[in-house]
Amino acid sequence: MRKTPLLLGVTLLVTAAASFGAANLLLRNATPATRTVVAPPLPGGVALGDPTPRFVADSKAMAVAAIDGTAWDPMNRALINLARRYQGYPYKAFSLDGSEKEQLLLDLTHFDCFLFVEQLLALANSRKVDTQTEGVERFAAHVRQLRYENGEVDYCRRQHYFSRWAEAAERNGYVVNLTPFLPGATSREQALNYMSNHAASYKPMQLARNRQCISELEKDLVVTQAYVPLAALPGVLPSLRTGDIFALVTKVPGLDVTHVGYLETTDGKVDAIHSAEGEGVIRSENFEKYAAQVQDVIGVAIYRPRPNEETPERPKPEG
Repeated sequence: MRKTPLLLGVTLLVTAAASFGAANLLLRNATPATRTVVAPPLPGGVALGDPTPRFVADSKAMAVAAIDGTAWDPMNRALINLARRYQGYPYKAFSLDGSEKEQLLLDLTHFDCFLFVEQLLALANSRKVDTQTEGVERFAAHVRQLRYENGEVDYCRRQHYFSRWAEAAERNGYVVNLTPFLPGATSREQALNYMSNHAASYKPMQLARNRQCISELEKDLVVTQAYVPLAALPGVLPSLRTGDIFALVTKVPGLDVTHVGYLETTDGKVDAIHSAEGEGVIRSENFEKYAAQVQDVIGVAIYRPRPNEETPERPKPEG
């Protein structure tokens, strides 16, 4: 990655746990830290999914309440307040794979770790609008852009690997990958082919068309992944802030990340709020200790959400 002189200077400030002003400069000027991998053409040339938003159970009303309840929060506070809102909600794996046809599914009633991060980021980017209906429409649009390459609702265009999801989110202005600029950071070349090698574990991969397109994508899919080794994590903690997204980098062959969530910092403490298998949405105190206990984890990656540029200032009271 080519670094501008300004970015180099800001990097030094961020790695030294400098002011929020320095971090904001990084947010405005950073360029994507990972390379773009172009997906192969869709089999048959057309998307097979349904882009019409489908809200599970009371998720539409829940989205309205979440957007309204965090309307005037800064982005980082909005995200952690949303995360707290859903503490105790149940975990559900493969919730997007319940239908034969890919759908734009919006579900705030239960989460896996990936959907927890994705949908909360979409909610936080849907706030401070003129009507509640518009806010919900924005929520659906943000989920679609985050979840699918080029917004094409199709299993073959879903961002199945977190590093690719994050690269697209960075390219589209949602986050900045802080990882390469953190103390002790390193990188690796990682082949992503877990789905192709474990096709039987994925219900949609039983369809020959989906199996074909995923195998074609993963045939030469190698990403450059920055991460902070676990041993270097203590030196990174002062640079983290509330609302940052963490990703646990794994040594499992064919995978990049096995778990993601949000961080909350309080008086020097760094905790995680995330959706964990068998537990649902929980708070794990002492992020450093928690990360070290997760099987096969070799380090962490950190992404900082960008401010919502479309949000107006809070109206001043009359009189």
